[in-house]
Amino acid sequence: MTNVSDKWVVIGVSGVTCGGKTTLANQLKDRLTPVYVFHQDKYFYPDDSPHHVKCEGLEHNNYDILSSLDMEKMYKDIVSTMEGQDCSHNSCKEREEGRLELKGKSFLIVEGFTVLNYAPIMNLCNLRYYLVLEYAECLVRRSHRLYEPPDVAGYFDTCVWPEHLRYRAQIEKDRRVTILDGTRQDALQQVMAHLHNMGATALTHAT
Repeated sequence: MTNVSDKWVVIGVSGVTCGGKTTLANQLKDRLTPVYVFHQDKYFYPDDSPHHVKCEGLEHNNYDILSSLDMEKMYKDIVSTMEGQDCSHNSCKEREEGRLELKGKSFLIVEGFTVLNYAPIMNLCNLRYYLVLEYAECLVRRSHRLYEPPDVAGYFDTCVWPEHLRYRAQIEKDRRVTILDGTRQDALQQVMAHLHNMGATALTHAT
């Protein structure tokens, strides 16, 4: 992967549920080129998979742990894309005016609540961001979202929040990760500033 990875800027966007991960990933997709996007939510095992474990005291799978996802497949799809076989969920290769490009490089965005807790993907990333929220804000946002299967009573306090705190504690020990406040509006600006510092420039005309 060494030679192949030299041609890529991999951006990891992770963090708390409802913290703005997908929004940030989509904003970057609309501003970079060429860019490929992977969403971790696409890799959940089926609801009846033996890989799932039940939440303690609840008749509900724990979807907030790494083992509920086929992370090996996600990693393989990312590597395949970097090697030339596009397995991404979204992409843009147009050289449109205003989009950022980095000569000789392609961008790859990996988004999901625990993508940076999976070491093989974490180590692929050149830039790493982790969005956080306080408990009350996260609970309010989560209550306005619909999930399939839907959250059952007690799921947030039994699984969602405790698992987040456990994974967040791992991330906060890693100085390679930039922690972003999910209530602020400047997450995109912070990432764009880092890309400018790496030499990315905006296209001045469509080609």
